[in-house]
Amino acid sequence: MRVASVAGVALLAQLSCGDDPLPPCSTPDCVLPGSTVVKWKFNHYPDLMFDSDACSDLGVVNVRVEIVHADDPAITESLEKACGDGQLTFIDLPTGMYQVTLTPLDGAGGSLVHEPVTKMGVAGSSGAPSEINVFVPHTAWTRTYTGQFLYRLSWGGMSCEPAMVVEQNLTLVAGGQLVTQRNNRGDAMNGSEDAPCWPLTEQFPQNVMDLPFGPATLLVVGKDATDTVIYEKEFDTFVGAGRFNPTFTFDVPPPAPPDAGVPDAGMDAGLDGGGDPLDAPLDSM
Repeated sequence: MRVASVAGVALLAQLSCGDDPLPPCSTPDCVLPGSTVVKWKFNHYPDLMFDSDACSDLGVVNVRVEIVHADDPAITESLEKACGDGQLTFIDLPTGMYQVTLTPLDGAGGSLVHEPVTKMGVAGSSGAPSEINVFVPHTAWTRTYTGQFLYRLSWGGMSCEPAMVVEQNLTLVAGGQLVTQRNNRGDAMNGSEDAPCWPLTEQFPQNVMDLPFGPATLLVVGKDATDTVIYEKEFDTFVGAGRFNPTFTFDVPPPAPPDAGVPDAGMDAGLDGGGDPLDAPLDSM
């Protein structure tokens, strides 16, 4: 059995080194080269609950990435990949820091940004791949885009009826301008009109079409049956390009309860003076 084992090892060694046309490793020394993965997102604003716009929303077909070694500008490489892939990979770069330059391209190969977006990152090494994320901001694009804004409202985590909200009033500012379009129910979005509260349980969200792309603000006011404002908050938000945007849920927190058990000014004055105002008549007798 020992002879057979030795023969088996010898056979494996022959297959691994020599005439085998398909080597078991991707490199002659069986050491995997380092990989540097560059990923991209467009209009990435997680603080505004907006992850990114799609390539098709912005007309991006391909993405070109160029890298230059920070200490030796002669070390440079360039790759181009379909935008929908979301990433590309540089293999076996010399170690060090690189300036990464990313350019979104249209179908004719033209740039869709005022200038390429840059980011510094470190090259990956064998056994330690690196990842460089490049985010293209909304201010970078050369084209003018419009988008659909979809939203739902809740009131302290509740729908209209349990929150005792009868009417809502909305003021939306997009592209620095007060929005004049009405939503899909015909409600005004410029704060000029109250509208019946739209239940959180409705099948479809509220939406407004053809808004300027970019940052926006939404002031939400909820009123009870006596026309008293019981909920109010302004939200920072974002209008994505195109029609297929995420639905935001804006939860308006309930008003803070009034202070309870706080002495009035007269009582405070008496206590601050060091004496009990109730004792004053007794002391004067």
